[in-house]
Amino acid sequence: MKTQLMTEMMTSISEVMETMFFLPVEFGQTAALSRSGLDAPDIMACRLSFSGDVSGHVILAAPETLVLEMAENFMGEPQDQLTPEHLSGTLKELLNMVCGNALRSTQTKNPFALGIPEIVGLSKMPAESQFHMVDTDMAKLGMLLHTD
Repeated sequence: MKTQLMTEMMTSISEVMETMFFLPVEFGQTAALSRSGLDAPDIMACRLSFSGDVSGHVILAAPETLVLEMAENFMGEPQDQLTPEHLSGTLKELLNMVCGNALRSTQTKNPFALGIPEIVGLSKMPAESQFHMVDTDMAKLGMLLHTD
């Protein structure tokens, strides 16, 4: 089931990033948090829990510069008018759209239920946490899928 979920998540990231944020993506390698470049101080991260036939959570992490570009594209506002709340809201909405789309596409006996996206710090995560890297023209986005 985790392999199917991962495939659906990657497809969903591609679709959502390209259609809602106007950013084409390519998929890179899996990398430990400590080697991914996602442990810099300007990284924003968001977590969303889900439950159903399989339970777990997804974390998206991206540099603030990428989230700023995404917010500008998504909201149609110039970057100098965007607040930290706009940025966190954009990252939460990205994760919500990606998970909702991916989980809806996953074949299960029982429908999935989504939690509420929340901004999290990566500092408490183990350095060996494996993120799937997603490359954009300007920066990398990392996704971690954890199932119980």
